[in-house]
Amino acid sequence: MGGTFTSWGALEQALQQEVADATREVIDNSMEDLHRNVDRFYGATGGRYMRTGTLRSSPECSFMGGGAVSSGEIRLNTGYTYVPSGRDTKTIYNFAESGGLLGNGGFWSDTMSAVPRHIQTAFGSRFY
Repeated sequence: MGGTFTSWGALEQALQQEVADATREVIDNSMEDLHRNVDRFYGATGGRYMRTGTLRSSPECSFMGGGAVSSGEIRLNTGYTYVPSGRDTKTIYNFAESGGLLGNGGFWSDTMSAVPRHIQTAFGSRFY
């Protein structure tokens, strides 16, 4: 962000846009991590059951930017039921995350541990 601002409103609008851009960058980079980490889960060898691929297609994000507040969220869609187990998706994903299923666990915790670095990079490059 550079330039000369002739009014408080112009400066405020420019700052809000920078915050929105940085927030969007954090969400985008975190989603890349989440997809990569979920793909790593499927990289485990062995096992004889058919995978549904539901976890692979579950990463989602939302972003609300502009104005006084910018926010975003990354999440796993848990609106499925695994058949024939009949267990809710959140339970299955918790088993997967903890290494209790065939797959490489830690996909969510590894994603979350990188978020502070993304925040520092995105905001630090704009507001230093």
